[in-house]
Amino acid sequence: MKRRRKHWRDGFGTPKFFVLYRTPDVWRYALYFSGAIVDGCLAQPSADSEPGEAQTAAHGRAEDLAGRPLAMSWEASDEPGWWTGTITTEPMALALDSAAG
Repeated sequence: MKRRRKHWRDGFGTPKFFVLYRTPDVWRYALYFSGAIVDGCLAQPSADSEPGEAQTAAHGRAEDLAGRPLAMSWEASDEPGWWTGTITTEPMALALDSAAG
């Protein structure tokens, strides 16, 4: 029997939104959960890459941190070089409970 690997982020639940912004050196991010914030920088793409490339990399990073697939929609912020991603995926257990009635 294969044991399920426990991720440290399981206790955080589903992230709510993602902030992505460009600095002169790297793309930085902050992923907001209901009780925690995880922040850092993207190793790739480079800071001079197009926003779409950074958004794709950020989406992958969010899924890595959440430990599951996420649906995310992006929109530009009032600040130049900043984007926010709204996460719309429910945790699997809640989706199954809702479907059961």
